[in-house]
Amino acid sequence: MRVEKRPAKNGNTYLRYVFSKVKCRKCPLKESCRVGNGKSKERSYSITQASEKNLERLRFEESEYFRERMKIRHRIEEKNGELKEAYGLRRADSRGLFAMKLQMYFTGFVANVKRISKLTELVTQ
Repeated sequence: MRVEKRPAKNGNTYLRYVFSKVKCRKCPLKESCRVGNGKSKERSYSITQASEKNLERLRFEESEYFRERMKIRHRIEEKNGELKEAYGLRRADSRGLFAMKLQMYFTGFVANVKRISKLTELVTQ
């Protein structure tokens, strides 16, 4: 058996345990092992060791606050999709973060004015 340790860019560590086929026959986890081609003489099992930063994120995702925020996310994403598809926010008009922020504010302003005008039109009819 050998252990291959590989760090990832996100801070996690991946451990890959490699076994011979003989030792693998007795293992209770042999169904979850990866098997190479039929000619391979070894099998492997990988384990991810999450970094502290990723563990903190996983704990946050289990919180009630996160679940409540996820319930309203689709409404926000719907508006963002409308701005991208109907109002041209998919592509920046100018270079730079400040220019993109301005484009985003003006696009949001135009979308809201159109929505308000449509609502006032319905009320006056």
